[in-house]
Amino acid sequence: MKSPLDRIFPDRRSVLLDGAMATALFERGWPRHLSTVLANLEAGEWVVAVHSAHVESGARILQTNTFGVLLGEQSSQVDAARAAVSHAREAAAGKVAVAGALAGYDLHFGGNRLDEIVAVLAGEGVDMLVFETCNTLADARAARDVAAHLAPSLPVIICATTTDGGHDDQKRVREIMALLAAEPDDHVVAGLNCCRGPYDALRMAMSLPEMPRWIKPSIGVGDDQVNDHVMAAFARAARIHGARYIGGCCGTSPDTLATMAAALNCLDG
Repeated sequence: MKSPLDRIFPDRRSVLLDGAMATALFERGWPRHLSTVLANLEAGEWVVAVHSAHVESGARILQTNTFGVLLGEQSSQVDAARAAVSHAREAAAGKVAVAGALAGYDLHFGGNRLDEIVAVLAGEGVDMLVFETCNTLADARAARDVAAHLAPSLPVIICATTTDGGHDDQKRVREIMALLAAEPDDHVVAGLNCCRGPYDALRMAMSLPEMPRWIKPSIGVGDDQVNDHVMAAFARAARIHGARYIGGCCGTSPDTLATMAAALNCLDG
């Protein structure tokens, strides 16, 4: 029986996720000292343009520009979240899905703010919720619980991430994956995002008892950033080993996505 997420995409093809919003906004001139979430209110046309470029590159899911919305000023959070869904919907044009996205770290401290933003995203009609960069079991539980309470009908993707690649780091990711694997509700999907690049993400994914179906690494950090062809090779490898929902996090441009899309299309025939 297909999960709620798979029912949105009933074919068997790979599902290309989108790329990096913040990277693209900074390249367009958004001030680096300001939260990119504010661009939803002050530079909405830029947000739409980035989303549109991802769609043109083959993305079938757009994540709203709300990754850091819980870190912003309370007075602007709700307006920014509503605008973010509107911008993603405009770019999606009914042809691709829209995911309400939130940073997953320190969620267990989110309290009423977390509830309010999740309720806004669900109320604005997103197709799924994505909690990225869940660094602790407490964060993963908070994501699972708030989604079950406020958006029980939506698919929920909860992504862990690696930080330094050490033993404790890997143990933490495995604990989060075990928690989600034990979840009886098939609305919940376990994933990986960012990590320290595609090598790290794939190595972590393949060390798990089951390959995550959702995986969205960055292009790497510092001097270890990889080129588009390496990201494409990663996409092929992840798909061959069982992932279906594949995209790019920090540093992933529309051109990178297009190269990844071509690699996945070759596998899908």
